[in-house]
Amino acid sequence: MFSGVRAFAIIVPMSPEVPSKGRAKAASGLTRRRFFAAGAGLFGAGFGVGAYARWVEPTWVEVVERDLPVPNLPPAWDGLRVIHIADLHHAPNVPLDYLARCMRRVADLRPDLVAVAGDFVTHADPRYGTAVAELFDGFSAPHGVFACLGNHDYGVTRPMPAGAVAVRQVADDLARHGVRVLRNEAVRLERGGEGLWIVGVDDLFAGYCDPRKAMGNVPSGTANLTLCHNPDAADACATAGCGAILAGHTHGGQVRIPLLGPPILPVRNKERYEGLHRVGRAWLYINRGLGWLWRVRFACRPEISLLTLRAASDDGSSTG
Repeated sequence: MFSGVRAFAIIVPMSPEVPSKGRAKAASGLTRRRFFAAGAGLFGAGFGVGAYARWVEPTWVEVVERDLPVPNLPPAWDGLRVIHIADLHHAPNVPLDYLARCMRRVADLRPDLVAVAGDFVTHADPRYGTAVAELFDGFSAPHGVFACLGNHDYGVTRPMPAGAVAVRQVADDLARHGVRVLRNEAVRLERGGEGLWIVGVDDLFAGYCDPRKAMGNVPSGTANLTLCHNPDAADACATAGCGAILAGHTHGGQVRIPLLGPPILPVRNKERYEGLHRVGRAWLYINRGLGWLWRVRFACRPEISLLTLRAASDDGSSTG
């Protein structure tokens, strides 16, 4: 006999059996909730990016400061501060008050010289040319305000044969307000007894681009700063003897997709759409522009370039 020994039974409560059909329903409901939550999150993120690209970045101007190498630059011109802007594109969708704020910012930077690389307007309507030219009224820089024309200043959006389009009123309007518009011509500036040539090359799309004519009076091997709207003309400019070339036209692409870059560029050479590039013996700087054709920018803020001229070394780099 086993006296004093008791037996215990442990009873573990069990969850009620969930039918397989019920389990499938629960999983399905959870999956749908996750799907709709993810969709709502993506929609919110997309809406935020779209709002930013349309309402914030297009007028969020960046001042880019850097040295610009200039071959054969005399010591008297070393350190000259040049404001380079392009593509103002005044039109109904590019407000004049925004452009006026940009010009006030340019004035606040107190440049020695201002260079505008074309496309002052988007449409051929003379009202816009007159209004944008008035932004330069009373604006001054010690060594002047210079410009070249862009394709929209001629009212064209694709390459045209020479002589197919007439000179637009914008050039006359700018001249009346103190801007020296250079059309395949050059002027010599002097500082400390040494010269710097400012060259303006006319627009490529309008059929008037002639770098050799523009450089016709510039002595070979002398320092020059060339305004040329379309960077696709830079190779011809370099061959003609241009030293440092300031361009626009691309808007930097306006929209840059991460890891992929701009999906649309209005140039043949897709490698040159912003910033500094070596072209033969010359240097090319492409400004991202201030205005737009469609009000959208993403990862490509509008730009005011503040360039300090430096003598280019033998290997082409800046010595400053």
